[in-house]
Amino acid sequence: MTKPEINLLDREFWRTRQHEAWTWARANEPVYYDENSRFWAITKHADLLHVERHDEIFSSKGAYRVNETPNESNIIANDDPRHLAQRRIVSRGFTPKAVDAWNPHFEKLLDEMIDPLTPVGQCEVVDAIAGQYPARFTCALLGFPDEEWPRVKVWSEKLMRLDAAMFDSDVIKGVMEASQEIWMALDTKLPELRGCPVGDELLSKWAHAEIDGVPFSQGKVFDEVGLFVAGGAETTRTAIGHGLRTFCDHPDQWELLYERPELLMSAVDEVLRWVTPLNNMFRKVTTDTEMRGVQLKAGDRVALIYPSANRDEEVFDDPFTFDITRDPNPHVAFGFGTHFCIGRNFARREIELLLGKLTRVWTNLRVVEEIDVEPNIFAPAVRRFVMGFSPRD
Repeated sequence: MTKPEINLLDREFWRTRQHEAWTWARANEPVYYDENSRFWAITKHADLLHVERHDEIFSSKGAYRVNETPNESNIIANDDPRHLAQRRIVSRGFTPKAVDAWNPHFEKLLDEMIDPLTPVGQCEVVDAIAGQYPARFTCALLGFPDEEWPRVKVWSEKLMRLDAAMFDSDVIKGVMEASQEIWMALDTKLPELRGCPVGDELLSKWAHAEIDGVPFSQGKVFDEVGLFVAGGAETTRTAIGHGLRTFCDHPDQWELLYERPELLMSAVDEVLRWVTPLNNMFRKVTTDTEMRGVQLKAGDRVALIYPSANRDEEVFDDPFTFDITRDPNPHVAFGFGTHFCIGRNFARREIELLLGKLTRVWTNLRVVEEIDVEPNIFAPAVRRFVMGFSPRD
């Protein structure tokens, strides 16, 4: 292959050209230096795991997104031991047992969303399912009233575009609007929660949290809410939107899942591998180090290219084949190491129950209006997708 043009700061690159570019990079320059952004791109599965395992060399502190934010204080913006201390405040609510307790909630949401759509035979996937479903759950998980979920959905959409702030004044305006609304909501909510015993909702836990005897300020809670809104709502929405679009191209896989529901978890993992809801995370090198003979210097920034690692030919047989029976499937859609996504059990359960419900009642999935993916450095976010289907007899 001829060396493709690679620019990590080009939003259209991520939307239209990344897989061709990363296939070339894995074969030719797996630790690739992008002269445009001055970032190193880590494209191989094994190398990405190495970076994720060694946060003492590759730091997340204020550097996990394309733009450094040294004053940010949420879980992922810190390294251990601070990261671990913050994670432990909420981690009990993300165990498999905790996820199981939410099953009736998920099933009720799915019935409310899917049952009215089935006789219609068509829907706009984002508004009807992909955006609504995880936003309603995230709203409840945080501890906001259920009627607030449309605002949570909008917050997640605006915050997910943060990486484009340097290019687009409308994005800056949207991020500021979402941030102001979240701050005002916390201004009302936190005093109420601090006057009550600690509850199961995330906001309640943060309202009562202390680390080294220091209570969480409103600013710290704000940073955590921003992370969980974007991470909880937008990434699952992306997986669902692209996942259903993928099944339109693979009706045999959809029918196989209907015939063999025991493949549900395998199908969830293949959707996550295939879609890879996050394009990247970033790290900052703390000390001179070497990868594949390439010298990385302290202060360098590295981009972890999750879609590339999930197509690594040395790890996945026929990586450009969508196969719900794939086993093993060591995808890195949730990252790895100490920053392994805390919400992964919830995301997998949401998608599992959704696919289980839809395969029981829908068949003949088809594209009515092609999926609209926004140009986004951080995630292949879906703006709109109209899909047709037939009720299953």
